[in-house]
Amino acid sequence: METVAVTLRAGVAMTVAAFALIVSVHAAPAPKSAALRTVRMVQQSIPMADGVHLSATLYMPDSAKANEKFPALLEYLPYRKDDATAARDYPTHYWFASHGYVSVRVDIRGFGTSEGVPTEREYSEQEQLDGEQVIAWLAAQPWSNGKVGMFGISWGGFNSIQMAMRHPPALKAILASMLPSSFFTMTSITSMG
Repeated sequence: METVAVTLRAGVAMTVAAFALIVSVHAAPAPKSAALRTVRMVQQSIPMADGVHLSATLYMPDSAKANEKFPALLEYLPYRKDDATAARDYPTHYWFASHGYVSVRVDIRGFGTSEGVPTEREYSEQEQLDGEQVIAWLAAQPWSNGKVGMFGISWGGFNSIQMAMRHPPALKAILASMLPSSFFTMTSITSMG
């Protein structure tokens, strides 16, 4: 697969349509049918190497074929997915799932219904280590085609960039918008494919 070079600057965002295009090119073809898929929500516990479990909601497209595989799209935040952001999460994740992706919302360690103790600072090494494990877990699921994208606004955008810089093998695309610019001026991401 070709190498993709993406330059991101603070405050610059790609549109959802552009992200869907990037993920389609690098993860899976768009659904062949013009009809949207029905979606089901699944609550999941994702195990970390140290025994902590992170809480995830998977928005899954119903499969019309046996053994059909889907790419995953991950949003990884501390903002309590089961209460504080549920109304915001549903339309976004539902849209991706109805278009043939497993869209996943994960509470960071120590937040919401995820186990563990929150780290002493945001964007921590522990958050990144857990994020790598979440990506690997998503890529290894029986429904997965092994390819993962990440997206997010603000915190989720910045941790998407952090994850891309760590080069987890399954991470193929990110959409990062409205990032905290005080942490960087420009980041180049190469070899995401």
